[in-house]
Amino acid sequence: MRIAETLVPFIDRGGDVVLRYNAHSMNLYENGEGDDTGHLVKIDWYTRLRKLGKRPSCVPVWLCHGNKRIQGYLHAIPLPEEKAAEARRKAKQRAKDKGRNPSTEALCLSEWVLIFTSLPPEVLCTTTASALYRVRWQVELVIKRLKSLLNVDELRAHKGSKLADLYLHGKLLYAAVLEKMTQSRFADAKRKLDNPRQLTDWRLWKTVADDLKAGIKACFPVDARFADDNIKSLSERPRKRTLQCLPSPIFALLNQCREMALSRV
Repeated sequence: MRIAETLVPFIDRGGDVVLRYNAHSMNLYENGEGDDTGHLVKIDWYTRLRKLGKRPSCVPVWLCHGNKRIQGYLHAIPLPEEKAAEARRKAKQRAKDKGRNPSTEALCLSEWVLIFTSLPPEVLCTTTASALYRVRWQVELVIKRLKSLLNVDELRAHKGSKLADLYLHGKLLYAAVLEKMTQSRFADAKRKLDNPRQLTDWRLWKTVADDLKAGIKACFPVDARFADDNIKSLSERPRKRTLQCLPSPIFALLNQCREMALSRV
């Protein structure tokens, strides 16, 4: 599958992953029972999870693509009954929205959190893998900050163009400078995930970003010699619609008022 196509080369080059596993989007394999030939069989997670009996477990697996096979581990964590009931309800609703009934297998899988990792359990046990996965929201918050403060998702270029690539890398470079300045200025702030935190990065980034923008504008003030070029670049692009103006009689009335010193508009 496409996910395995991406993960196998990455792990094969020395990378490691910890990610939520979806049994419908990526196949995992295991050695056949009593088979010493190295032949792998696809894991039926519905059957396997039923055998676990609602116990957190770590299952050795193989991830395959082409002629490559990568050793991995599947951490299976059962949801508490209240959350499991909510997960089943959502699974039923998703199936209903698609005009079908949910399968027994789908309802069973919805009651578990499945985490795939290339790290052995000696390094990352099931309990730690579960806790680490819950921190994934912090990655999404970084992306939200990039969108909110730097408009990283707003590129004034066509998708896939060289200009879009230039815009994106420029904004990412700006984000790297911003983070470096934040680390330097607020070195004592308890903002890292390795200790209890007292604040999030959003306000710090906002403060530094405002200062950085002010500094850039101060270093590159508007040059009057380029005023005409500036106006041209900011002007409306050619289109059928014209910008609104005052009706001629109103404009004549304003001129008359100016001549009579009744208006300075």
